Amino acid sequence: MLRYRLEGSGPPLLLIHGWGVTFAIWQNLAPLLKSHFQLIMIELPGLGGSPHVAVDEPYYQICAEAIEEVRQFLGIEHWAMLAYSSGTRAAEAYVKRYPQSVTHAIFLCPTYILEIWALFVRLLDGPHPQTLMQWFFSDWRLHSLVRALGFNWQQHQYTRVWKKEIELQPIDILVRSLYEMPGQGRTPFYVPSIPTLFIWGGRDALIARPRHLGPHDVVIPANHSAPMLAAPYVAEVVLPFLTEDRIVNVSKPLTRRPRRPLRLEAGQGKLRPFEHRRWLNRQGKKTAPRHFTLRRQASLQTSGRQRQRRGTRASWRRPIRNNQNRGPH
Repeated sequence: MLRYRLEGSGPPLLLIHGWGVTFAIWQNLAPLLKSHFQLIMIELPGLGGSPHVAVDEPYYQICAEAIEEVRQFLGIEHWAMLAYSSGTRAAEAYVKRYPQSVTHAIFLCPTYILEIWALFVRLLDGPHPQTLMQWFFSDWRLHSLVRALGFNWQQHQYTRVWKKEIELQPIDILVRSLYEMPGQGRTPFYVPSIPTLFIWGGRDALIARPRHLGPHDVVIPANHSAPMLAAPYVAEVVLPFLTEDRIVNVSKPLTRRPRRPLRLEAGQGKLRPFEHRRWLNRQGKKTAPRHFTLRRQASLQTSGRQRQRRGTRASWRRPIRNNQNRGPH
């Protein structure tokens, strides 16, 4: 049976992680949800502490059967589902097979990938030496892949955490979970008639977000690492949907531009004309012309001092010449 962890109390909510990681992906989101739900965090077949799977069976069908086994073992009649990244394909397979057991289905950063990444997934569907795959999904190559797709090339402490966690997983499961996605990740989702919510990352570099959002689509300000770096936004959308059957948009905070201080030192930059006039008014001085700035004043003073020093150096270096000392012609 799959490895799982229980946290919180309330209606059951199943959490399904994404590609190559474990239920540690929920460490930032779980504290925001466990006061409302009993969280069942599982690890998909062959990953983390879950048992390995047979090679001759479709991977995502195995995931669906293994998830159902957990439900029956825990004695849960109905539960809601929150799946992330490639885990959304496992959730899709489960909902298709056992729709009567699911009350709500939430797909976070669902794997409907861009065409360029689908081409990369197609290249994996072939007889490749295992040593080649191990070489590709290791060291700086894996680090670059995680940093590019998960964090939009931004350096973050979670980049190395994800890399180390992915390196611990069996290479055959990593490859199978990619090329066995429906249509190599380009097949649209099909979900039976149950309440469904798709949460897309507005800055997701991996996912092809729909151009025209439907009534069940919500966009949050996040990249593909939304469970880790945008957990408050995810919780803000998930909680009303699960508790009230209400779909809300994220209230993105207004970011005001910080007020620029009035800088008086010439070496710290310049003041705009209206700032300089305001500073003069505060000092009780006469307002300067509109084109006059502190930087201009500093440059004039600097150039004047440079001319003065240049003239002083030239005066003692240049010999004194007058009509009395010029000598005969």
